[in-house]
Amino acid sequence: MEPLKARLWRMLTVRWQSDPLSGAGAAKLGGRWNRPGMPALYLSFDHGTAIAEFHQSLVRPGTLTAYDVRAEQVADLTAADAAARFNFDRQVPWCEWRKLWLIDKQEPPTWDLADRLIAQGAAGAIVPSVQIKGGRNLVLWRWAADEGQGAQVRVIDPLAELSSFLLH
Repeated sequence: MEPLKARLWRMLTVRWQSDPLSGAGAAKLGGRWNRPGMPALYLSFDHGTAIAEFHQSLVRPGTLTAYDVRAEQVADLTAADAAARFNFDRQVPWCEWRKLWLIDKQEPPTWDLADRLIAQGAAGAIVPSVQIKGGRNLVLWRWAADEGQGAQVRVIDPLAELSSFLLH
């Protein structure tokens, strides 16, 4: 595992604009890299990937937001030696996790891999985008706005527009 310091991107739904560091949305049904009930923060390394990951097959309004991230323990699952290094089949990141979980009632193999990485102390993992060829995402399982356990994540919002957003 390696340290990470980067500017990343995330599209926020209208519902989560007032809480841009929340992983509660991902915890509701789970995600490719997190089980239901487990908060996760999904970010992308570029704008286009963030937008594609957000929309997937449902075009909806959202806000593109920048984040600065610092983490000491991140597993890079996009590295050439990642499958051997972290002991997983190279096809695991592309599994049809929704079908496996919601239709076949089987746990996706990405959840097992995430569990193992978390047990090894990873705050998160760099994972390939399923939406954009060559795109990369960061999924965080442990993060905070200030220094503490896991990754340090800072929302880039100099005019405090996100934190002042209220739904009417």
